[in-house]
Amino acid sequence: MTQVTLISLAELLELLPNGEAAQQVRQAYDFAERAHHGRRRDSGEAYIDHDIAVAQILVELESDVPTVVAGLLHDCLLPHTQIDPQTVKNQFGAEVAGLINGLQNLYAYAEEAQYKKHRETEAATLEEIRRAILTITEVDIRVILIRMADCLQDLRKASRLGVDERLKIATEAMKVFAPLANRLGIWQIKWEMEDLAFRYLEPETYKEIANKLASRRTQRADYIENCIAQLHAKIKELGIDAEVTGRPKHIYSIHRKMVRKNVDFDEIYDVQALRVILRPSHPTAYAKLPLKEKEDIDRTMCYLVLGLVHSLWKPIPREFDDYIAAPKGNGYQSLHTAVLDPKTGYKLEVQIRSQRMHEEAEKGVAAHWAYKEEDGVHVSSSVQRRLHWLRDTLAALRDTDGSLSDAEMLATEVLADRIYAYTPKGDLIDLPAGSTPIDFAYQIHTEVGHRCRGAKVNGKMVGLDYRLRAGDRVEIITAKRGGPSRDWMNPGLGYTGRARTRSKIRQWFRNQEREQNIQQGRAVVERELRRLNLSTVYTVADIAHALKYKDEEVFLAKVGFGDIQSTQISGAIALMQSNLKPDDELRPLLQPKPTKTKGLTVQGVGGLATKMAGCCQPIPPEPIIGFITRGQGITIHRRDCKELENLTERERLIDVAWGMESENYPIPIVIKAYRRPGLIEDIVNILRGQKINSPRAKTTTASSITTVFLEVEVNSLEQLNWLMQKFETLPNVIEVYRQRWT
Repeated sequence: MTQVTLISLAELLELLPNGEAAQQVRQAYDFAERAHHGRRRDSGEAYIDHDIAVAQILVELESDVPTVVAGLLHDCLLPHTQIDPQTVKNQFGAEVAGLINGLQNLYAYAEEAQYKKHRETEAATLEEIRRAILTITEVDIRVILIRMADCLQDLRKASRLGVDERLKIATEAMKVFAPLANRLGIWQIKWEMEDLAFRYLEPETYKEIANKLASRRTQRADYIENCIAQLHAKIKELGIDAEVTGRPKHIYSIHRKMVRKNVDFDEIYDVQALRVILRPSHPTAYAKLPLKEKEDIDRTMCYLVLGLVHSLWKPIPREFDDYIAAPKGNGYQSLHTAVLDPKTGYKLEVQIRSQRMHEEAEKGVAAHWAYKEEDGVHVSSSVQRRLHWLRDTLAALRDTDGSLSDAEMLATEVLADRIYAYTPKGDLIDLPAGSTPIDFAYQIHTEVGHRCRGAKVNGKMVGLDYRLRAGDRVEIITAKRGGPSRDWMNPGLGYTGRARTRSKIRQWFRNQEREQNIQQGRAVVERELRRLNLSTVYTVADIAHALKYKDEEVFLAKVGFGDIQSTQISGAIALMQSNLKPDDELRPLLQPKPTKTKGLTVQGVGGLATKMAGCCQPIPPEPIIGFITRGQGITIHRRDCKELENLTERERLIDVAWGMESENYPIPIVIKAYRRPGLIEDIVNILRGQKINSPRAKTTTASSITTVFLEVEVNSLEQLNWLMQKFETLPNVIEVYRQRWT
């Protein structure tokens, strides 16, 4: 891991662009030093040393002077000191005071969330922090940059803290700030933050990978140096100025690739890697060119060097990524290729990028925020994409009107991987992984989404629940008028993958008459009750009460708007299960089930994640036992594991057993449809796709109506509800409901 050396004030001042900036930063340092008066943090680090380190990170990101000053002063206010916000404003101006005030609000949200952690889940805690971030980002992104720098410095010193505090910092870094740094393209922070957090969250796995890297370092060092010399000489022959280095090995990145590709350490190509950073041979002439011409020169140099790499070593099939032609969603540009050296059998990855691409990859949007655009500074297309993404995300948040959680927004807009699809004209559309043609249509334009009726992908008709893949060419088929379907708002049906798409659809329904939505909502609830054959057991008022709505019309309007989904109605029924008859076949679906996760049944504990211990690596059917970790769920050990022999906290051991398959229950349902060819085949395909067994079935036809009687084996009310909804969406189907039959 990269060792970071604390710099002095004099060294920090040397990094600044001019004397005026140095004077402002020196003034802030003197103010902070007087305010802290030698006090130390819980880690033992002096407050003023922490502040210099935060300022250093911000300077290295090329942040503006007010951001660096705010970084130095970020913990100079109450309750840490006796300094009030007005004093800071008087000394350093409204801009610096505003940044610090935004940061204080973010800390307040985080503290509240940590308090709630004793009463709520970790997911709820992180949602509070994410909500704070998205709220504050509407004012100034620089607040987040300061908080990222602060969190990174906390991680650097976390080894001196207690276990609980260390895990709290690492979890917040891994699940909030590292993903945001990634989406903003600030890889300089992302990599270090992920490795440090991973070290504390999964110490056994971290140590295992680190040891393997260390054991190979000496063995491969001479080989890498030889590769560097070979490639550098070839590039020089082209007349291109280049820096060729061995790329840093990021432990968390290696771990993610091992998990994602389900391979061992030895099969990861970029454990041994080269990075090529290209500079033009005539920098003075290059600097005078327009930005577009600079980008063209950069691309040409990168592709030329790619050809050299493939002439020196054999390219490995399907291990080439062109992030220049199709940049990542955070604006990252580079060429990645994995190659094989036939002489030695070694595999390595080579990254190729220009100096401009490299600087943007390391610093991301941090050095190019909107306040510089207003000063007439030219920003590249990749940085513009980052800025557009961030503004687009914030606009999406404002559009939601509270109809979806910030965790849902973050999951589909910020944390998700990205894919690129194309319009028939070749325009590039950036979408989160898991998006559908409907998401694609709404990304083009809201009205295109509203009128979407079908889609062709790569020239072939597909269903609207088709999951788009990178590189797909998508043609949207639209109607002249009309609106979206309510089914599109239900994430369980798979028609939409983006929270923002569902928000736009809800907004369309909100714009309809309220009375119409109330009527529609009543029809939806009554249909759900009829479908489950519970209309004589529960009323609409019962469902509203179970979901804590005092006003039945408000509840029905929300159902009509699409804010309340059928899954929530099913949840309300589960809360009222005591009213069901003892012999009702739905009762087993509503009973609480033992916690099962990753093939394990955890006895006596619910809601905890499990992972296999790296020390003993248990496999079925070996006797096992669980150890409850602090903040990381349950680690599963063999009962004879030597690591447990000297364990002092025996009370944290818990019985576990190898799990069994989920229990299924037979439920009879009826499907009525207008007679058509292929109906039975469509029903069978839905069952087969979800691996749902149907041991009994029969079909009758009267006039033009076909009635299909099925007994389906499901494991939950949610699965039953999903299945019946999918049947209802089939062409010609009139209704689907639960009913006994002989």
